[in-house]
Amino acid sequence: MKINFYHRYINNTKIVNKFLSIIVFILLVSIVIVNFYIKQNASSLITQEAKNTTKQLLEQYVDNINYKLTTFNTTLSSLSSNMNIKNILDNENLTETDLDHINQEFQQVLNNQFPYGLYSISLYPLGYAEHLESSFIKSIKTADANWLPYFKDNYYGKYFIHNEGTFDVKLLTVLKPIYSINGDYITAVIKLSLFPEKVFRSIKSVEHQSMDRLFIINKNSDYIYGNTFTDTNQYLTYLKENYQYLYSGTNVLDYQTTNGCYITSLASTNGYRAVYYFSYEDTAESLQSLNHTITVFILILILLICIAASLISISIGKRMQMVINKVNEVSRGNLELEKSDLGKDEIGIFDRTFSNMVIQLKKLIEDNYISEMKKKDAQFMALQAQINPHFLFNSLEVVNSLIETEKSDIAMIVNSKLSDLLRYCINHSSAGIVSVQEEIDYMCNYVYIQQIRFRDKFTFHIDIDENCLNFRIIKLVFQPFIENSINHGFAGKSNRNIWFSVQMSSSQNDIEIRIKDDGNGLTIDKLNYLRNELEVKPLFDFKSKNDSIGILNIHHRMKLKYGDQYRINIDSAPEKGMCIMLTIPAQTI
Repeated sequence: MKINFYHRYINNTKIVNKFLSIIVFILLVSIVIVNFYIKQNASSLITQEAKNTTKQLLEQYVDNINYKLTTFNTTLSSLSSNMNIKNILDNENLTETDLDHINQEFQQVLNNQFPYGLYSISLYPLGYAEHLESSFIKSIKTADANWLPYFKDNYYGKYFIHNEGTFDVKLLTVLKPIYSINGDYITAVIKLSLFPEKVFRSIKSVEHQSMDRLFIINKNSDYIYGNTFTDTNQYLTYLKENYQYLYSGTNVLDYQTTNGCYITSLASTNGYRAVYYFSYEDTAESLQSLNHTITVFILILILLICIAASLISISIGKRMQMVINKVNEVSRGNLELEKSDLGKDEIGIFDRTFSNMVIQLKKLIEDNYISEMKKKDAQFMALQAQINPHFLFNSLEVVNSLIETEKSDIAMIVNSKLSDLLRYCINHSSAGIVSVQEEIDYMCNYVYIQQIRFRDKFTFHIDIDENCLNFRIIKLVFQPFIENSINHGFAGKSNRNIWFSVQMSSSQNDIEIRIKDDGNGLTIDKLNYLRNELEVKPLFDFKSKNDSIGILNIHHRMKLKYGDQYRINIDSAPEKGMCIMLTIPAQTI
């Protein structure tokens, strides 16, 4: 039963229908998984996201507090370090004039740095009479008793909350001492009081929640300012038990309760932290909104995917049918296929590849593939057997001239090297494949004869990588390029150079053969003509070049042997010489 179902609904179903069925199945499974995941994890995900947003806003809030308090600290530092005030307070007896001068200094500093939210700022000289008071100068004996304990405990530079005045105003206060000129003792204390709501006012809301759930603690986990909630005392107890001192930069774990959690910021430079009470009930509305959004999104996604799947399936079906029709035509023996453009995807690539294969098959059949290969083999061997008869004639003339001038020893060497050349050319062993070493030896024999013949016409420079000597190459490749430089590049010239090198490529997979001279070079037109000949000339069209082994000869022999693994590059310019580089694969067999 299972086998019948498989063959009927899977194997025998069209690709289009399979594609649509798979898409629908995946979508249905995705809907089930997404809905299950949302039900199980959405609440925690939303809560976590809201927590992260809250923490970011708390850090901004603490930075804002730190900025405000820094302004106040700057004002206090300006007053406590004022040398005019210090000089006046160092006098043993203060006069009314001294008080006026101090008032003026205070007023000048406040005019330049008037801090927003200031309640009062006063100077309390130590050890002076009670009657010496003014707008800024107060007597310590008549001071409000609510902040005096902090003064007696030397609680300097640290902000604290206290109530002050007839109306019992809640203030945020800090004390700053003024030292004598020599720094030995304190001459006075500056008391700066601020409205807490001005300093701790929140900057924005968290999501749709008001920041009235915010309160401030100091580094000793003491409640400083803000609202309190049911579990606030429990949270503060938890902090004191687990964190004796909340140092700046230390992270505090969120404190979880039944209905919410407390989120704590990092400490400011003034030692304050912001705490926000996050209620889990607030996520219910967000969760409902998220479910609605996701449901709508999935429905739209299903619609779009179904439309896209239908269009893609129809397109694939039509194009596949066209390819199948081509295959059927070829199977019936029809090799005349109509051109088609089915795109650049896999179907288009398959169609073009199949069409090109049929075209090649047709061409091979029409051109008689087997006889063409035999023809190429015969011509390949014939090409290798060519040698310039003028060179033989000139070489024999050189030998004759040397004998006549009684240089029989050099004549014998030339004759020996010429014999080696001829023997090398007519030897067809191993299908005309030799080692790089053998080909270089042949070339050197040829160069020696030409140097004897032309005397000081050129100097030959050679640079060979010994790692290349045992690799294989077809015969009679190097000498024709040397011949070309001598006969054409050095026409009418003397004292010229030829550089010959054989090196491994950087990839170690190829051999790079470079022949360079400093002869006449080619014009742009001639260079372009030569490059075009190398590109478009048929393999065995040498009717006008049967008398020599030229660049075209070597090029097509290389093509026959190495195919696309062989590359040739020619550069030349008038009076700049010519440089030819051949690249062949490094083969040892």
